[in-house]
Amino acid sequence: MNWSDLLVVAIIVFFGFIGIKNGFVFSVFKLVSFFVASALSVKFYPLLSNIIDKTSIFTNIKSGILKNLLLQKDAQAGIVNNGAQAAAGSVVDGLKIPNFLKEAIKGQLAKENIVGLLDLSAIMDKISDVLTHVVIDILSLLLLYIAIRIGLIFLRFILQGIAKLPVFKQMDKIGGFAFGAIEGLLTVYIIFAFLMLFVSAPVFKGFFEAVETSAIAKFFYQNNLIMDWMFSKGKII
Repeated sequence: MNWSDLLVVAIIVFFGFIGIKNGFVFSVFKLVSFFVASALSVKFYPLLSNIIDKTSIFTNIKSGILKNLLLQKDAQAGIVNNGAQAAAGSVVDGLKIPNFLKEAIKGQLAKENIVGLLDLSAIMDKISDVLTHVVIDILSLLLLYIAIRIGLIFLRFILQGIAKLPVFKQMDKIGGFAFGAIEGLLTVYIIFAFLMLFVSAPVFKGFFEAVETSAIAKFFYQNNLIMDWMFSKGKII
């Protein structure tokens, strides 16, 4: 167990105590609003993703990813001799991302015409293109999720009035901690999904290495329910 494990546990426990403070009714609302926002954002993120793909945001993100991948070029110069597909697979295997996402990227690369690529830079460019689509997908999902959650905030005031009724006061705190802990767990998944945006950034190398050598954090990172749901069919927009 290392600091990343302690951070995960701290987040879950913290939200548990917040749940006690907020009470059962408000905690249930927050949990339900999470699933509503998640379902809607998963359903509609491809629309936003396709729009962003046509902007300079896509180009800028791809340039950053390609730059970081090319830093590895010298160390991986020999793998291209094994073929473009094998070389691309080796590069993807070296990324600090969950295995299911690696397989999704490999599956997308298998659909691309990279067999004839003999130059490692060209292979890196193709991988950068696929990785950029993944980043845009995640970014679109997060933006929609945040927008929907903000839109649901006004319901909070209604629920606060209901929770003050005497009939609810007796049970309001009982389920608060449990729902708060669940929200903390879901928050951990969201944080890990967000940090995947920076998987190729050298400044986050220490973080991903800590997760890889952890016990609890690695489990949640490798088995991210949100990302697994998002890429359940190995589909990258």
